[in-house]
Amino acid sequence: MKKYFVFSVAVLLCLFFVLTQNCLKAEESLFSPSIASSALVQKLFSFIEENKENIIKEWIYLTEIPAPSGYEEKRAKYLKEQFITVGLEDVHIDESGNVIGIWKGKKRGTKIIFSAHMDTVFQEVWEIKAERIGNILKAPGVGDDTASLINLLWSIRALKKVGFVPDNTYYFLATVGEEIGFNGMYDFLNKTKENFDLVIALDGDLGKIHYGALGFGGGDIVFFGPGAHTMQSRDIPNPNLAVARAIERIYEIELPIAPIERWTILNIGMIKGGRVRNAVSQESSLTIDLRSANQEELERAQKKIWEICENVADEEGVKVKIELNENSKAFQIPGAKNSFLVKTAVDILEFLKVKDIEVDPLGSTEANVGIEKGIPSINLGRTYGRFKHSLREEADIEGLFIAQKSILLLISSLH
Repeated sequence: MKKYFVFSVAVLLCLFFVLTQNCLKAEESLFSPSIASSALVQKLFSFIEENKENIIKEWIYLTEIPAPSGYEEKRAKYLKEQFITVGLEDVHIDESGNVIGIWKGKKRGTKIIFSAHMDTVFQEVWEIKAERIGNILKAPGVGDDTASLINLLWSIRALKKVGFVPDNTYYFLATVGEEIGFNGMYDFLNKTKENFDLVIALDGDLGKIHYGALGFGGGDIVFFGPGAHTMQSRDIPNPNLAVARAIERIYEIELPIAPIERWTILNIGMIKGGRVRNAVSQESSLTIDLRSANQEELERAQKKIWEICENVADEEGVKVKIELNENSKAFQIPGAKNSFLVKTAVDILEFLKVKDIEVDPLGSTEANVGIEKGIPSINLGRTYGRFKHSLREEADIEGLFIAQKSILLLISSLH
């Protein structure tokens, strides 16, 4: 019996060792400096360097094609033409408006999505003129996410030019509706019959890597009252006062800063109330933007907000209408922070001497959709930028070429 016990323990220890070694191996970075110094990668980098002015020219051209969410057709038409010209297979625009091109690899079992979104936040902006000042391009949407579309196109062109033969199968997507809820990516992944292994969203600032999906809560709160002239306003329920009291209490909700996987924050973005100075408001409102890396914390905060607003309404004698978003949930894949995908991306950015590298679970890109579906997913930044989502948006030109090299190194490492 004793010998049997010792033998069993030995077997279990061996199994544990083998499994542990396999896990450790699976979670190692796939990048090494030797990949960057290979003849293939050096040819890729030379192609990018030789075409800098052509890249900038097309970047400006694409930026000047307006593409508010829901109106991406012109960009989609252009990108479809480019996908066909560069030699991707099965190029088409799907029912949602996404442009899709496939590069089939030798090993059909490994499927990887690279996506960049076509839409911008600038509704009703139909004329755009990009301005080049030194190392800066200025125009609404020049960075978010037009720069990523250019990175996607020129990475494919570089790989095709040097004769890259992939082992993996790549799905390249130019998507619609990212700014209004990742609509294009949701539609694609919900309808596809393929099983994907990785999702790489080309979005965000260079150096920022997100391995988790932020959940979005908050919404609109509206208080209603009978109204009255100032002269008859004594003891009349006042929705403006309800708004004020609700805001004060909402900001007293304790929200975790650490650990980062439970990080939660809120903001009262807008308040409205009343029509004239000499009357009690009949309708007053506030908006809440609530975000969390943890679904439990998100739901706790949502519940507290709901309770506060109902209590304030009862205390002030007003009615309340509460509409909170419960559809955009927080998701985390266990072990994602230490996955081979994150480690590989970080090693590549460090090799390229990218400044201010940040790795966190606070993602708000199309990688969120992959994470929600259990697919290891990250974003990869497009360039350095300023004033995102404003008409004075700026993007760093040289940073764009660094981002392109990071994509090429990632694909070479995954190869």
